[in-house]
Amino acid sequence: MKQLLDKYKAMSPVAKAPIWYAICSMIQYGISFITLPIFTEIMTTEQYGLFTVYQSWMSIMVVFTTLNLQYGVLNNAMVKYEDKRDEFISSMIGLVVTLNLIFFVVFWLLRSRLSELLGMPVCVIVAMFVEMAMTPAFGFWSGKKRFEYRYREVIAFTLVLAILSPVVGVLTVMNTEDKGVTKIIANVVVLAVLYGFLFSILIARGKKLYVKEYWKYALSFGVSLIPYYLSQMIFNQSDRIMIDKMVGKDKAAIYGVVYGCAMVVNFAISSINNAFVPWTYERLKDKNYKKLNQVAMALCAFIGGILIMVMLVSPEIIRIMAADEYYEGIWTMPSITCSLFFLFVSQLFINVVFYYEKKNYLVWGSVLAAVANIVLNYILIKIFGYVAAGYTTLIAYIIFALCNYVFMNKMNDTPEQIYDTKIIIWLSLLMIIVTVVITFLYSYIIIRYVVLLAILIACVLMRKKIFGVIKTIKE
Repeated sequence: MKQLLDKYKAMSPVAKAPIWYAICSMIQYGISFITLPIFTEIMTTEQYGLFTVYQSWMSIMVVFTTLNLQYGVLNNAMVKYEDKRDEFISSMIGLVVTLNLIFFVVFWLLRSRLSELLGMPVCVIVAMFVEMAMTPAFGFWSGKKRFEYRYREVIAFTLVLAILSPVVGVLTVMNTEDKGVTKIIANVVVLAVLYGFLFSILIARGKKLYVKEYWKYALSFGVSLIPYYLSQMIFNQSDRIMIDKMVGKDKAAIYGVVYGCAMVVNFAISSINNAFVPWTYERLKDKNYKKLNQVAMALCAFIGGILIMVMLVSPEIIRIMAADEYYEGIWTMPSITCSLFFLFVSQLFINVVFYYEKKNYLVWGSVLAAVANIVLNYILIKIFGYVAAGYTTLIAYIIFALCNYVFMNKMNDTPEQIYDTKIIIWLSLLMIIVTVVITFLYSYIIIRYVVLLAILIACVLMRKKIFGVIKTIKE
């Protein structure tokens, strides 16, 4: 234990940040996942359905009211305007508030019709605009912290939010009649208070809500990515919607629970990538592709190993986290888990595309993958049932990764490869083969755990090589 603590203390902030972001994301998502049964127990399906509808509509609206400026635009601006980061962020706050006010005025003039169309009362839609206006403040604040490799404040803030939001939600919902509306309003109030604090800090530091150069840059960047963000949203939602329409709500619920379990791991992977982005931009700026490739390949191997072990124990995870009627969904778990590997590989390529600001490439890859997912779902769900959706997701993510790989290579202005294609191909083939094998082993628990034990023993025997990989990442 002392040796591990010494190794951790010796790690640089660059190496510690991904670890803590991953842990924090898993805790945050874990708390949300644990409190889910509480809300479904004290709320009727109609009341909880309102909250689901609210989240679905907001995932669409937020693309237009914020242009997701706290993601790709911010990452590039942290490099482009390195000496004026605070000023840029405060002006983005001004832009987000302006966009929300414009859409809110339109909504208010048509509030009766839009309330009926969206299936939500006016007060809930007003709350939605408050949340959409305030939430980007956290994205801007935490995004800047990532580029500075300062993770402690972000971790503390995220944990406070992760604990406070469900606690306030449960207490208020239990003591009201209109539980659906109350859950939404309570959540928005907590977010408004906490994000409002960040909101005021960012404005105080930057001091400017409007800078023509920043607004022009952000609008040209963000507007061009609207098709990309919308296609991503369709990509993520189409499986459950099509299963619902083609097979039934019960199968959609089973698939949704299994997909949700897999997403716990994805939160950790996304956190690693988010912490990896600033370092990637620095290496691209320096054209130090060799170092970038070493760390990226080490991360691919590390994440692939974690996903394989998750696949091996997935049946037991589903049995613990869900009722017996959901257990049949285990057959979709390997394919969904494997797709997370290709999602991470795609993110490696997308980081490069974002750095060079070639936004149109992102749109084409995302749209093609989304269309492929929908078409394959329509054909294969009819033949094989809802289990096919897991494999169509995997195929779509492979297509997504291939598209972004091609686009990344188009914009590289040097003959040197950014990432080692051969290693990525071999790791990808290994993940696909292992996924197929583990699927056949799901009925044989003893064999699965013997394989898991063999992997752990191999890790012990190969610890020097593994520590070498960790050392590469750490440095």
